[in-house]
Amino acid sequence: MRTRLIAALLAATTVLTSGCASDEEKPLTDAQGGWVDAFCGAFVPGLKAGKALQAQNAADPAAVKAAYLKLVNDNATAFKSAETKLKELGPPSDDLKSTHERLLAYVGESARSYEAAKAPVTALAPDAAFWDAAEKVLADTSQVSNPEQLRATFDALEKSPKYAGAIGKASACDELKAG
Repeated sequence: MRTRLIAALLAATTVLTSGCASDEEKPLTDAQGGWVDAFCGAFVPGLKAGKALQAQNAADPAAVKAAYLKLVNDNATAFKSAETKLKELGPPSDDLKSTHERLLAYVGESARSYEAAKAPVTALAPDAAFWDAAEKVLADTSQVSNPEQLRATFDALEKSPKYAGAIGKASACDELKAG
């Protein structure tokens, strides 16, 4: 009798556990997809503004300054927006809680850094020394305590087939890859 009971329990356990897919095997929820979009979307405006800045003629300091200010403003706005959205969404899964926290810290610190740079960069004269002075302002106003957090976030997502696949499908992430 005991043998049949144990066999029945084992069979039931096998059926139940095989019927439950791991989180990796389940499709992304809308919130998880939104998390991926917010993650990649935080970097797209800065990428575009950075390309526009690189395209400027160094002989036109006023155009360089305008493009640099656009970079600072776009990054401040995008990182703040991403921070807000990521806070609303929360971690995409239990195993990515620390990844989520690292990303929140990074985008929050980045948003504050670019926001703090706006006034000092705006005050700089649009002359031949502008670029070096603006870079110094960014270095001086940076609040990013651990830039390695961003690399760690990418690494954690790449280790997950579910999220690596989602990053491969998200339009904002495509823009980053193309960038």
